[in-house]
Amino acid sequence: MIETMNLTKIYNPGTPREVVAARDVNIRIDDGTITILRGPSGSGKTTVLSMIGLILTPSSGRILIDGENVTRYSDYWKALYRRMNVGFIFQHINLLPGYTAMENVLIPLLCLDEDVLNYKNKALELFKRLKITERVGNLVQQLSGGEQQRVALVRALVRDPKIILADEPTVFVDEETARIVFEMFGELRDQGKTVVVSTHDPRLIKIADRVYTMEKGTVVREQEA
Repeated sequence: MIETMNLTKIYNPGTPREVVAARDVNIRIDDGTITILRGPSGSGKTTVLSMIGLILTPSSGRILIDGENVTRYSDYWKALYRRMNVGFIFQHINLLPGYTAMENVLIPLLCLDEDVLNYKNKALELFKRLKITERVGNLVQQLSGGEQQRVALVRALVRDPKIILADEPTVFVDEETARIVFEMFGELRDQGKTVVVSTHDPRLIKIADRVYTMEKGTVVREQEA
């Protein structure tokens, strides 16, 4: 289980450029569930998601993972934890231009102390499941937006992470890709994975176990399915 306790992120504190991106956010994310952070742009969803993923360091507050206060650990430990346990799906996809779909999946694995080609078959299985097997050798710039998002899904899932964090995963995709994303999230939950999604897409609310609505950096409502 993941819990946040009074999680706060303030940029440029004490200066004229101070921005309170998140303040006193308290949420609970149970294992094997889909949790949605919803709200308009600028409501703090992405900031909270990034702190849960240990990418951003909170200004104050705590993040507990299975009862452990992970905010007190070193950046090195956090990097190792992300590498072993978390799959990220970024809003702007962040694929590497000039490389193929398969290369974009395998290159991030080069930091592992093992042969990345061991993951090639798993990647091919995911490409097949996402119906873009014929595009694995294509360069990023030769893929549509929906195809790029599917490659990003493969990149996030190839190491079979227990936590999947997705930031606006349907904002730039077509209806078919959105449907595939919904199905994949449901399957991941059925496998016992924990899925946390930042979104303003009302269709994703329908598959959620718990929904937190955010406004101006704070949680204003919690709903359970």
